[in-house]
Amino acid sequence: MNDIETLYRRHASSVFRFALGLCGDRVAAEDIVSETFVRLLTRAPRIETRTALAYLLAIARNTYLNGRRRRRREVPLTEDIAAPENDPAGRLDDRDHLAAALSALAVLPEGERSALLLRVDHELSYEEIAAALGTTAGAAKVRVHRARLRLADRLESQGRTR
Repeated sequence: MNDIETLYRRHASSVFRFALGLCGDRVAAEDIVSETFVRLLTRAPRIETRTALAYLLAIARNTYLNGRRRRRREVPLTEDIAAPENDPAGRLDDRDHLAAALSALAVLPEGERSALLLRVDHELSYEEIAAALGTTAGAAKVRVHRARLRLADRLESQGRTR
C-alpha cells in the first residue's frame, strides 16, 4: 500500500464524520471527503502520520467553507421562468434542418467555410478572421459573403430555408 491509501484507510471515516457534522448532509459529506483526499494527493507536501488527521480535518473544513461561500453567491431560479416547449415534431424538424445545414456547410471550399465559422460561430471581427486565415480583412469579408451566398443557395435548392 502507498501512503495515500494508508491514510485513506486510517482516516476516511473520521473525516466523513467530521464533514457530516459540519454540513448535515450525507452526500455533501462524501463529496467533502473525496475533495479532501484529492487535495491531499495533488497539493500536500510530505505529511508526518502523527499530524495527518489534523491536517486532513483542516482540509475538510476549508473545503466545506469554500462550498458554503460558493453557495451564497448562487441564486435560486424563480418559478415564473418558462420551460422550453416540449414539441417532438419541432425538435425533429430542427434536427433535420441542422443536418441539412451541416451537409451544405461541408461542401463549401475550406477557406470560405473557415471564414464563415469564425464569423458566425466564434463571432470574430473581420480583422481577427484575416489574422487567423493569413489574409486581409477585405478578403475575409469576401469569403464570409461568398460562403453565406453558397450556403443559402444550397439550402434553398434542398427546400430547407425558413
